[in-house]
Amino acid sequence: MKKYAMLIAAFAGAVGLHAQTKEGTIVYERKIDAHRMMQDEQMKAMVPQFQTANYELYFKDTVSVYKPAPKDDAPDPFESNNGGAHVVMRFSGPGDDGALYKNFSSGKLLQENTLEEKKYIITDTLKPQGWKLADETKTVLNHTCKKATMTTERGSKVVAWYTEDIPVPAGPDRFTGLPGTVLLVDIDSSRIVFAAKEIKTSADAKELKAPSGGKLLTRADYDKKLDELLGPADAQGRRIIKRDN
Repeated sequence: MKKYAMLIAAFAGAVGLHAQTKEGTIVYERKIDAHRMMQDEQMKAMVPQFQTANYELYFKDTVSVYKPAPKDDAPDPFESNNGGAHVVMRFSGPGDDGALYKNFSSGKLLQENTLEEKKYIITDTLKPQGWKLADETKTVLNHTCKKATMTTERGSKVVAWYTEDIPVPAGPDRFTGLPGTVLLVDIDSSRIVFAAKEIKTSADAKELKAPSGGKLLTRADYDKKLDELLGPADAQGRRIIKRDN
C-alpha cells in the first residue's frame, strides 16, 4: 500500500509540473480558405482553395514572440502567370513580416512590418478582446483546453481553445488575454484556422527579444501610410495589390 501511495504522489507531482509550464515554443499552422475571401468565380479557378503557413510562438513568463517559421524553397501555389499578368494571392496578418512581440506585464505590443522595402516597428498596446468563457472542453495535443468566444470589430466570429496547463496569456496572431495559452482558433466557421502542431518545453532566449532596427510608428500612423500607398481597406480589412510584369 505504501508503494502505491508513493506512485500516486509521484504522478500528482508530475501533473502539477505539467500544469505550471511557463516557458516553451509552439508551432502553429494557419489554414485559410481562400475561396471564401473571393467572389469572382474565375479568380477562384486560378488559385488553390486553401493556403497554409507555419508560425512559431516563443514564450517565457510575461513575454511572447510570434513569427513565421522558416520556409522551404517549394514553389508558391498562390503565385501564377496569366497571359502575361502577374497574379499574386497572398493573405497576411500580424507576424507575417517579422516578429510580433507582446509583453503582458507592461501591456506593450510591437509588430515588425516591411513596406516598400523599408522596415517599420509598429508600437501599440495590448487591448482587451471581449472574450466570453465557456465550460466546454476539448483536448489539443494532449492538453485539456477550455472554450472562449468573441466577435471582432469587423464582425468575425472567433472560437478559441486555451489551456491552463500553460498559464501564459499568449496565442497565435493577436489572440491573447485568456487564462492560458491558446492552442486552437477558428474564425468564421473555418474561414481561418490556427492550430498548434507541436509544443516544446523550452524557448530560445534570443528569440524572446523585442524587435529593433526599424522606424518606430504608431499603428494609426502606419495605417495612414498604408492608405496613402494602397488605398483604404475594405470592410474586412483587406487591401488588394495588382501588379503586371
